[in-house]
Parts: sequence; structure tokens; C-alpha cells
Amino acid sequence: MRKSFLTPIFSSLNGIILFTIVLLITACSKIDKMELNKGDNPLSVSADKTNVVLEEINRNADALEISWTSGTNKGTNAAISYTVMIDKKGNNFAQAEVLEMGRAVFSKKYTVKDLNDLLISRWSVAPGESTVLEIKVLNEVQNHADLSDVSNVLEINVTTYKAVTTTLYLIGDAAPNGWSADNAEPLVPSLTDAGVFTYRGQLRAGEYKFITTLGSFLPSYNKGADDTKLLFRESDSDPDEKFVNASQGVYDITINLLTLSISVSAADLPPYERLWMLGDATPTGWNIDNPSEMRVDSSNLFVFTYNGLLNVGEFKIPVSTGDFGTDYYMPLTNAPDITETGVQWVAGGNPDYKWNITTAGPYKIKLDIQNLTINIKPFTPYANIWMVGDASPVGWNIDSPQPMTPTPGDPYEFSYTGPLNAGEFKFPVETGNWGRRFLYARNKWLRTRQYSNEICTFWQSGF
Repeated sequence: MRKSFLTPIFSSLNGIILFTIVLLITACSKIDKMELNKGDNPLSVSADKTNVVLEEINRNADALEISWTSGTNKGTNAAISYTVMIDKKGNNFAQAEVLEMGRAVFSKKYTVKDLNDLLISRWSVAPGESTVLEIKVLNEVQNHADLSDVSNVLEINVTTYKAVTTTLYLIGDAAPNGWSADNAEPLVPSLTDAGVFTYRGQLRAGEYKFITTLGSFLPSYNKGADDTKLLFRESDSDPDEKFVNASQGVYDITINLLTLSISVSAADLPPYERLWMLGDATPTGWNIDNPSEMRVDSSNLFVFTYNGLLNVGEFKIPVSTGDFGTDYYMPLTNAPDITETGVQWVAGGNPDYKWNITTAGPYKIKLDIQNLTINIKPFTPYANIWMVGDASPVGWNIDSPQPMTPTPGDPYEFSYTGPLNAGEFKFPVETGNWGRRFLYARNKWLRTRQYSNEICTFWQSGF
């Protein structure tokens, strides 16, 4: 094969390019090595401050920055590695924190929290006390052990802080579990902010404060200069001022132990999600483990209702089950006339007032725990009930709706047996007028398919 006349030219160009690349690599390598030639600079260490007072409120801030010079490799172009040693003064670096910093690193920072934790955990410095740290830097010149060096010894005075508790509990006669330190109500710690705790829950009228440890009344956080300030109490000789809650309800509490501040506000929520009726007037009698439950009004969570049969006898309204010593809603006096509407909340059930039912039968009871009112009314069953709606055989004909059949011997029960269409229905208690009373489902009755022979039974009491 014949060679092109250009071949020598390309060969010469390739040689020039290759020579240039080698030259550049050699030059770069030479520059890098020269960067390692530190001349005769002595190795020394310094810090941005020599007196450090640590405070937990600044725990994420920089507390201390240690810096050192490069030292020297005596023109050998050898790499230099650095080691930082920190110890409590007097230990002669026998218990030193040793930090292998590697090459080309000339500083080390500590945050407030990290430095505080180091002093307490490594050298057992008591929280809140001052100590002197000694710091020195060692360098190691690669392949030249004889050129290794040690810096001056730097002294830093550091004052530690005592970290606030990670647990906090509510106690007092205003608290859900009273003054029991063994069964105190826990607050929820913040996942991001040390010393911040929150509580949403029941407070009675009365006093309260906060403890840090279950089973121990000390240390505690008490009321400070005003209702927005906390006081840290470590001994019985410290002031024991408590916070005072004026009225029972649900409250939001936020506490910051670092700023010794507290905020308390009433939550727009009912104090209880469930209530019961207890007494021989109720179907379940005095069974505190399984009393007759009231129903929450979905349109007003402060309102509870009971629609059902009552016996001759007494009843009161506990806020929990399983313990006769729980709190109760009671009348203002014992055995008032059932037309009286006043209600009071009673801690622990003392005084032990009750409502008295003198005539057995169905009743409708409505308790408003926000306005502290109750309405107790005997219920007279309707003589007739009808069904109306596109699910019923007669549709929406209010003038001639589908009649329900009363159950013989039970004036509270009506039933319907027959076809139902897909659609909705409800129960009027009168005909000919859409503006009169209806009985509705708590959730809308809806037939999603047609049935040829549907049995529908309705009880007037207990709906």
C-alpha cells in the first residue's frame, strides 16, 4: 500500500502534541509539588477566642474555631498531614481527644453543643463549671519522620452549661392525674427544638406546675415573675409558686425551658370526646365499667344527647369509665325537678348530686357542656309514621306517603315490608306539609339498587 505524502507531516504533529501533553503533565506535577514545599514556616496553633462561655440557647452556633499554620517540609516537596490533640489541662495529653485531620486542612470548628458534650462526656467536667483545655497540633512529613513537628500548646478557658431536661410532666389539682408525681401527665417534647414542650388536654380549675422526672417533685418548673414566666426549682428552699387555672376545659400549653417562658390558651375544643350516664335510672345501672354512653352531636361537639328508655331512679354523667372516683357532670342541687337546666362539673364526684327520674319511659336528654345546660324531656311516641322518597313505592308524595305499620304492644316500633327502589327516603310524622317534622337518618338513607321485598323497621326510642 502506498504511503500518502502527508504521513510524515501527521507523524510530526502527533509527536509535537504528545510532547506538549507530557510537558504540561510534568509542569502541573511540578507545580503541585511546589505547593507542598512549605519552606521554613514554623508550625503553630491559634483560636478565634481564648475564653468561651457555652449556652444551650446557642447550641447550634459555632463556639470555637482552632487554626494552625502549615509548618514546613524543608523543601522536600513531601506531603504534610496534621493531627490535633485536645485535653484538659494537667492531663499532659494522656486523655486527649485526637483528631486526624489529614492533608491540606488548617482549621477545626466546634458547635456549642458539640464542645459542651465533649467536655462533659470525655473529661467529666460538671455542667456549669469552667475548665482549661490545652490544644496542640502535630504534623507528619511523608517519608521524612525526622521533619515532623509539634506546635505550641494553646490554652482555652471553657464554661459548660447544664442541658435542660428531655422530659416534662404536669401535676396539680388542675392536672388530669392530680398531685401524683408517679402518675403525672407527660408533655410532648419538640423533635427539633431542645427545651420546648407542648400539651393539649384537660385542665381543671386549680393549681399546677411541672416536674422533670416521674416519681420526684424536684426539680420542678414553677410560676415565675408572672403567668408567662417559669422558675426553675431545685430544692425545697426555692419558691414554690404555682400556676392557677380559673375554669375547667381543654387548654394548649407551650413551654420553652431555655427562655423560661410559658404560654397557656383555651383550645376551641370540648373537654371530652365521650360521656356516659350512670345510675339505676339507666339501662346499665351502676355499672361504671360499662355505663350507658351518650352520643356526640356531630354539628356541635360540645353537645351530647341520650334518646332512650329510663327507669325510675337516679343518674349522673361520668367523664370516664372504670372508676367511680372520676369527674362528673351533675345538677346544681341534688334531685332537682327535671325542668331545671343548670349543670355543674364536679371533680371526683363530691358533692354527689344526681338527677332523679320519677316516671319510667322514653326520654330525650341534651347536655351542653360549653354552656353548662341540660334538657331532660319525656318523649311521647308518634301515633303514625310514614315513608317518603324516591326509594319508597309512592315516591315524594307528601300528601299520600307510604304508611309504616305499628308493632302491636310496642308503641315505639314501626316497620315496613315491601319493595324499595334505588334512591333516598325519610320519615314524616305528618302528611300534606313539607314544613312539618321528619325523622332523618344520622347519615342519609340511600338505596343503591332496587329490592323486591325489603323489610324496614324503625324504633322511636333510641334513635
